[in-house]
Parts: sequence; structure tokens; C-alpha cells
Amino acid sequence: MIIEHVVPPPVDLGNRRIERLVLTSAEMAKHRQRGVTDAGREVGIALPHGSTLRDGDVLHLDEMLAIVIQQAEEELLRLLPRTPSEFALAGYQVGNLHRAAMIDARAVTVLYDKAVEALAERWQIPFEKGRGRFRPVQNSGHVH
Repeated sequence: MIIEHVVPPPVDLGNRRIERLVLTSAEMAKHRQRGVTDAGREVGIALPHGSTLRDGDVLHLDEMLAIVIQQAEEELLRLLPRTPSEFALAGYQVGNLHRAAMIDARAVTVLYDKAVEALAERWQIPFEKGRGRFRPVQNSGHVH
């Protein structure tokens, strides 16, 4: 099965059988790829250039079946700055390493990375490791 577009919301899944295609954050950013649903169905994705997938997107919908994207949980590293200047330093250093990050009022979170962990230890910024869905701040056009 080749998927060329995401079913636009809102989508009523009704009593359809639901198959999930579990993707990492990196895979969700790809507009062309292959995958296998949790039921073993092979799926090819060929979306328009620049498309990204989101948790809960419906890739296929017919009378009996819905194929839905599920974002995988991944290993994360949460930097937990204690002061505004530590927060700025953490954000600057993560950006300087060109790592994608989730940013909220309490933390700068990246996919687990030994270099970022070493950076946090060097600058004595508290951190914690854990699992979760990685949804980074999106780039707004900057390229190298």
C-alpha cells in the first residue's frame, strides 16, 4: 500500500479496525519511507516534499480499516536549569551542537546524547534521563 496524503481531520474512526504505524521523531520528519504496521502490513509513504507526520495522523481510511501514526517513545535527556542564565546557557550550548530541542518553562529536552550529557556535567546543569515522545521546536527556515 502506498500512502500519498494524510486524511484531513476531523476523522471519525468509528468501528474500523485500527492498525498503528509506530515511528520515531526522525522518521516522522521524513516524507518518503517504508514501514510495517503493528498488524504486519507493509506501507510505503510518499507524501509531498516538506510534509511531516504527527502523532494521530490517519494515513488510510476505508469502510473497514484505518491506519494511524503513533509516535514512538524515545530516550530523552532533560536539562533542568535553575536560573535564567543557566537556562540561556543550556539553550545556547544545545543549539551550538545543532541538536533539536523541546523547550518549556522548566527544561530543555533533547534526544539522549552523550555529548549533551557531558555538556550538562561540565556546566553543572542538573539533568535527568527518561523516555517520552520527542516533539522539538520546529526550524523556521534556517539552513546551513
